[in-house]
Amino acid sequence: MAATDGHATEGIVQAVGRVKNVRSVPLVRYAHEDETGRPVVVIRVGLPPLLPLTEVVTAIAHVQLTLARLVPAGAAVHVEPDVAADQATPTEAIVIRGME
Repeated sequence: MAATDGHATEGIVQAVGRVKNVRSVPLVRYAHEDETGRPVVVIRVGLPPLLPLTEVVTAIAHVQLTLARLVPAGAAVHVEPDVAADQATPTEAIVIRGME
């Protein structure tokens, strides 16, 4: 799966977009680890802002399982949840608040 493969990206966006509680998939990025060359897929998913933490964890797990079926075997998958209520609230603020 190449980073420039728009069909692969579209397929990921569509499949992950069907996961329960995923509102959007604003980012899909491909890379390779420097030392090993192992493929890395980074995805950001928009989740409802009032979703309980247990449901956030469940949604992330389902996104990871969905991606595992679509990316090369052995690829590292990183899921970044975005639970901001609006575009003005940075994700980092939400994550920090959730940890407190």
